[in-house]
This record gives sequence, C-alpha cells and structure tokens, in this order.
Amino acid sequence: MALRHLLGFLLMTGVVTVPFALAQDVIAYPAKGQNQPQQERDRYECHSWAVQRTGFDPTRAPPPSAVPPPPSPAPPRGGLLRGAGRGAAIGAVGGAIGGDAGKGAAIGAATGALIGGIRRRDQMAQQAQEQNAYQQQMATAQAQAGGQRDAYSRAMAACLQGRGYSVN
Repeated sequence: MALRHLLGFLLMTGVVTVPFALAQDVIAYPAKGQNQPQQERDRYECHSWAVQRTGFDPTRAPPPSAVPPPPSPAPPRGGLLRGAGRGAAIGAVGGAIGGDAGKGAAIGAATGALIGGIRRRDQMAQQAQEQNAYQQQMATAQAQAGGQRDAYSRAMAACLQGRGYSVN
C-alpha cells in the first residue's frame, strides 16, 4: 500500500511521468490477475527497460534536429531600378569622357538593370533552397522519431508480455 501511495505521489508531482499516459499505444490486460500496484510497477519497469533498449523516451521532448533558416529579409526592392540608376550614373561619366554622356548613360542603365535583376534572382533562389533543405530535414527527423516510437512500443509490449500481460 505504501508503494502505491509513493508511486501516486511521484506521478502527481511529475517526478515519474511514465506509466499510463506514455504507453498509450500499448494496451495490456493483467492476464495473471496482477493487482493495481503490481501493474503500476510493471509498467514503470517496462518503460525504463524500453527506453534503455531503444534510446527513445516518449516522456521527453526530442531535441530539435534541424535549425530553421534565418528569417529571410524582405526581397530586395528596386533591384532593377537601383542597378539601372547606378549604371546610368557610371555610364554617364564614362560617356562624358568619350564625348556622348547620353549614350553612355543608356548603356550603363541597361547593364545595371541586368546586374540588379540577376542579383535579385540569385538571392530569391538561395532563400528557396534554404527553405527546401529545412523542410527535408524536418521530414527526415519526423520519420526517425516515428520509427523510434514504434520500436519503443514494441519493446514495451514485449516486456509486459514477459511479465504475464495480454498485450494488444
């Protein structure tokens, strides 16, 4: 009786958080007439064994397996216009030296706009690539956690069956 009260106290205070809530997918019937304190003890010991065996503890939050990409800054604004403006200014200076500032400014503006557009496209492609890599890492981590949870459930079931429970 004292063990039952101790286990109840430990469960209520959060020191032991295992037996009932975590083996949710393991349903066990005490086929050999085990009383409630024995069932609690068996579940706790089987949980400990399953964690030791699989390395997965459903009572603990998994560590983050992938670091999300940093928030992407706002897409560059005016890449074309900014590049065109800079190119026009540089082209006007070069054109003035060559005798036709207008023609130099036009060539500079076109070249600057092209370079600005290329930079913007490259930045957007890099952001998309980082986001895709993060999503793939998260999908892989979720699949691994699901496999570990399944292994834990199988280990828990095997332990309880070995202790005389009928396990579903």
